[in-house]
Amino acid sequence: MQKVVIIFLGLIIVAGCSVKRKALPSRNLNSENSATVKISDITELNYTAQSFFIQRADITIVSDDGSQHVSATIKFAEPDSFLISVRALLGIEVARILLTSDTILINDRFNQTLYIGSNQNVKKKFGFDLAFFPVLFGDLIIKAQNLQGINCDNGIAVLREVGEDYAINYFIDCNTGKCTEVKVESEFLKAPISIVFADFDTDGKMIFPRHSKANNFANFVRFEIEVKRVEFNETSDIEFIPGRNYTKVEIK
Repeated sequence: MQKVVIIFLGLIIVAGCSVKRKALPSRNLNSENSATVKISDITELNYTAQSFFIQRADITIVSDDGSQHVSATIKFAEPDSFLISVRALLGIEVARILLTSDTILINDRFNQTLYIGSNQNVKKKFGFDLAFFPVLFGDLIIKAQNLQGINCDNGIAVLREVGEDYAINYFIDCNTGKCTEVKVESEFLKAPISIVFADFDTDGKMIFPRHSKANNFANFVRFEIEVKRVEFNETSDIEFIPGRNYTKVEIK
């Protein structure tokens, strides 16, 4: 079951869209070589700034033992709830997951087991803080409420967010206001996580990457993810029903 949890934690690295490719709109964030980028201009483009439904994401997971291919659907409801269905290539659901900033619930359908975990236990076991899950979309998540802006240098703004047991480095394109790379350091990680976002697209309002690659995530060599279809402002409710008569196991 550990692999299922890790696959889940790696799923949400990237956002995408089924719309036709368009020229990316300039946000005019860098009118001068050393302009200041407003934090609000960046966070309003966060993928989790609204509800959404990713109807299909194709994931390749590469480890020392070889590679795996799965697909997923992902729903997000404000303020912090994700519902994820992980499926094998034949379309069979192998796990259904509910995640918030402090809790994770997993229906392991193959083993008829319900896994329950707190944020602290997930950090200890997998080295990742659930509260910063949106970072895996390329979202800018900061706790420094007094920070108004960051400087651009040659079109790139670098922001380092430091907490009690983590540090996140954001590399932001000053023209589009989107993260092109995120690096995560933590005392719970064996090595820093590096996530690169590419193949950016737009629906005319939102700008988002269609493809991403993550290195050193959850002890895997590499994740590569491409999201095929997504709907923004999806209003359907999120409901997680624990498996009937499933064995309950605490993640710790």
